Amino acid sequence: MPRIISVTGQKGGIGKTTATVHIAARLADLGYKTCIIDFDTTQSNATRCLLGPVWEEENNLPGICDLMANGGEIDSVIYETPRENLYIIPSEKKDKRGANYNIEAILNQLGLEGFSLLKELIDASKKLESMHFVLIDNAPSLGITTVSALIASDYFLIPVQTADLSMESIGDTITAAFKVKKLQNEYLEPLGFFVASMDKRPKMAKKAIGELMDLAVDSGIHFYESIIPISTKFAFLPRDRKTIYDVTKPSDRGHKEYIMLVDEILERIMEIETVETNTVPPKSNNTQTEIRAGV
Repeated sequence: MPRIISVTGQKGGIGKTTATVHIAARLADLGYKTCIIDFDTTQSNATRCLLGPVWEEENNLPGICDLMANGGEIDSVIYETPRENLYIIPSEKKDKRGANYNIEAILNQLGLEGFSLLKELIDASKKLESMHFVLIDNAPSLGITTVSALIASDYFLIPVQTADLSMESIGDTITAAFKVKKLQNEYLEPLGFFVASMDKRPKMAKKAIGELMDLAVDSGIHFYESIIPISTKFAFLPRDRKTIYDVTKPSDRGHKEYIMLVDEILERIMEIETVETNTVPPKSNNTQTEIRAGV
């Protein structure tokens, strides 16, 4: 079974999708079979980054929205990307008639079943069973789609920006995630939060990092040392369906920080699962050795 990670945050524009794509791409480059579920169904930015605007193509590639609206198996909407070991379940944004999907409304109409639908689809998937990681890119909200993603996940990871509104939203995201853990998914664990977009002004950045470190202490949630800088190079990557790894050297800004971040994430998973192994029976037969070896 894969490790399923919800990348989530209440605030938009913080680099959440960019982070999801770059963490997944790095895991794939390390040899881990990794799949992104684009569950930000109103923007579909992860899909745009990796496949382009599939909803504008003549064949209108079906994805998670068609599955939620019309039923079916999730294996039918898992697609390879140009990057080896990296797959995606796209969000196609519009149906074949050109009408916008409203997945929030569809799941709400299902009532309690709507909250568990994504988990049921993932649990029934043979293709996802063979993956090492599944990353869910969530909408910048704490609505039913985000809650259903957290119900389906093993971990949640919060990208933040060193700006007041982004930092203020962290507490709400943490509170919502722990409510899901308490009521609906006892296996859900906080993977931590990290700076996905650093303010260039040294004084402001220093103050923000200090506040985030204090939040980590108060909440008991891990804060990553790796900090992703603001870079204009990130802005033009989706147009060419590239990642920072494809257009820069490993020593360049952004590139090296994402490598460091993914290394930290893998170490953090090992720490959590080592503690769990020593206290309770493991949820799956994945081992810490698999994380080190990339198999």
